[in-house]
Amino acid sequence: MIGPQFGIREYLSRIPTADLYVLNPVRHLRRHSVRAARLPRIRCLVPNVYAIGSTGVIVRYAAAEDLDLLRRSGVRRILYVADDDFVAGAADASLPDRYRAKLAAFAGGAWPVIREAADIVIVPGSVLASQYGAKARILSPVWHRPPAATAHFEAAGQIEVVHLGTGSHVSDIAAIAAPLAAVLQAKENVRLTLFSAGPAPGPLQRCANVRLRRPMPWWRYKLMLPRMRFHLALYPLRDTAFNRARSSNKLFEHALVGAASLMSPMPALSDAAGDASSPVFVRGGEEEWRQRIEADLSDMQALRRRADAIRSHIVAADLPGRAVEEWLDMLGL
Repeated sequence: MIGPQFGIREYLSRIPTADLYVLNPVRHLRRHSVRAARLPRIRCLVPNVYAIGSTGVIVRYAAAEDLDLLRRSGVRRILYVADDDFVAGAADASLPDRYRAKLAAFAGGAWPVIREAADIVIVPGSVLASQYGAKARILSPVWHRPPAATAHFEAAGQIEVVHLGTGSHVSDIAAIAAPLAAVLQAKENVRLTLFSAGPAPGPLQRCANVRLRRPMPWWRYKLMLPRMRFHLALYPLRDTAFNRARSSNKLFEHALVGAASLMSPMPALSDAAGDASSPVFVRGGEEEWRQRIEADLSDMQALRRRADAIRSHIVAADLPGRAVEEWLDMLGL
C-alpha cells in the first residue's frame, strides 16, 4: 500500500491527523473492499503531503509551494484535511503560546491558499463544515484498534481516572481543578493521571493521588494508548470558538482505554455519541462537574455499563466502514 518514500523519518514525524483521517481509513479500504485493488500506492512527497494516484492529500499543515509540488507530480484533484479552526485557535489566549504562534503563522499564510485550491475538505464536524461550504466532507477519526473491553472493572481496588492531552488542554482541566481536587482529597482509592510536561493545574498540585505522565510523541502514543486501562476519562472543554470546532477523537481514545467518558457537549462529540450521549455529557459549571464525578466514582457498575454502552455504540457505528465508503467515493473508485 505504501510506497518507498515511507521510511522511519516519515513514521516518526507523522501527525495524528494523517493516521486518523487518511492512512487508517485507506488501510481499512485495502483490507475490506475489492474495489481497492485499483488503488495506487500512497506516496509521501513532503511532510503532511501525500499523493494517491492523481489525488493529492494535504493533512492539516503545508506550505503554499507544496501545491506546486503536488501539481508537478501529476495530481489533478486536491483533498485537504482540516481538523481544527486555525483562526479561532490563533486568537485563543488560553492555548499555549507556541501552539498559538504556529496556528497564527499558518492561518495568516498558507492556509487561505490551500483552502482555495482544495477540491474537497475533510472535516470532523458540522462547525468546521460550515466554514468550507460545499467543499466539506464530514469524517470521523478512525483508529487502528477497536475499543477495549471492560474486564478491568472487575474487583478494581484503585479507581483510575485520566485526562488525556493535558498539555494542550491545561486551561480546560484547570476550569474544574477545584472540584476535582476536592473529590480526590476525599477519596484515597482514586488516582488521577494527567499527561503533561508541566505541573498539575491549581489545587491539583496538592493532591497526593495525582500522577503526571510526560506526553509522548504520536508514534509512541498510538501504540501505548490501547494498552492502558482507566475507569473514568474526563474531557471538560470551555465554551470557546476553538473548542466548539474540536473533533470527536477523545470519545474514541476513551473507548480505547476502556473508560467511561465525562465530557462537555461540543457538537462533534454530541454527534459521535449519538443515542448514548445523555449520561456522557456534563451541562454546567464546577458544581455540576463535582456532582457528576462523585456520582460516577460511587457506582462502578453503572460506570462500567456506560463504558460498555459507548463501546457497543462505536462498534455498531462501523466508522472504518463508513470512512472506506467515503474514500472510495473521493478517489473515484
